[in-house]
Amino acid sequence: MTTVLSFDYLCCSNTYAKPRDLSWSPGQALANPIQEIYPAVFNGEIYVAGGFVPSDDPIFYGLAPSSQVFIYNPKKLIWRTGVELPEARHHLGMASNSRYLYGIGGFNGNKGNAWQVRDTVYKISPDGKAWLSGPALPIPLAESVYAANGESIHVIGGKTFDSDSKRNIDTDSHFILVNNTHWEKAAPATIARNSAASAIVDNKVFVIGGRKAGKRPENIQFSEVYDPKDDKWQAIRPLPAALAGLSAVALKGKILVAGGEAFGANGHWKTGRAFNQVWSYDPLKDSWQEEMSMPQPRHGHGAVTIDNTLYIIGGAAKVGPQDTLSSLLMLKT
Repeated sequence: MTTVLSFDYLCCSNTYAKPRDLSWSPGQALANPIQEIYPAVFNGEIYVAGGFVPSDDPIFYGLAPSSQVFIYNPKKLIWRTGVELPEARHHLGMASNSRYLYGIGGFNGNKGNAWQVRDTVYKISPDGKAWLSGPALPIPLAESVYAANGESIHVIGGKTFDSDSKRNIDTDSHFILVNNTHWEKAAPATIARNSAASAIVDNKVFVIGGRKAGKRPENIQFSEVYDPKDDKWQAIRPLPAALAGLSAVALKGKILVAGGEAFGANGHWKTGRAFNQVWSYDPLKDSWQEEMSMPQPRHGHGAVTIDNTLYIIGGAAKVGPQDTLSSLLMLKT
């Protein structure tokens, strides 16, 4: 199935070029369905590590955390397996700089307690021979956003464990991995939220959408940008739809936001829905534009770009742990 795009938002300058038709094309599927992933590009390849996968020994509605690592070579157009993680994780954050690929925080657990937030950080060097221990997070974090800005790695928001209430709560925390050795506190985000998306344009970190947890989880449209030069946040125009579990990537000076999910009445995921819409955000104009749609809805998917090609990986076609996908979509620009 092909979805056609006939907008000119992907042009390279501040003036629009003539509209071009762009279309989705399928790539080689993953070896198994996987959702709740945060892939990263490292050494010119796409890494997918951990995630929720269908299992004969599930801990949450047919799913279990994975320790598997898959690596996609965009030149050969194939996946291969990498060195497995030291421990299975779902919602494992991933980001990279020139020296290491990091697997950050995430959840582990067992039946009846599947959402145990971790502070562990793993790292792997370009030789890819082994995962090593990296600097532990200052606090346990999962469902955060993860952004590589030059050599620095940002981890913003998400969920952490609250020792007073003995449950997971949202946080506005913001930590930066400096010199691959230690985490430093940065200005906290304006609001506490989880399951948002992020992208970097002009060395600024944009955080978009997400969800506020609680007895009645609520999706949000609120979006903001962090400028590391003055360590400050500024609100931007809200995402047109209130979505969580979405993805965001920077592409030719703009931000593409794809998919996501919304729970049903009173925060019930079983009556919610996933989305296939794609939006673009122009930082210069502070404006959103609805663009093409993906061939099918998905949330909990991963998205990265290499050489002006957008890759959409895995996820689920329905809200929550339903219809987990193994597919790979590509949008060449």
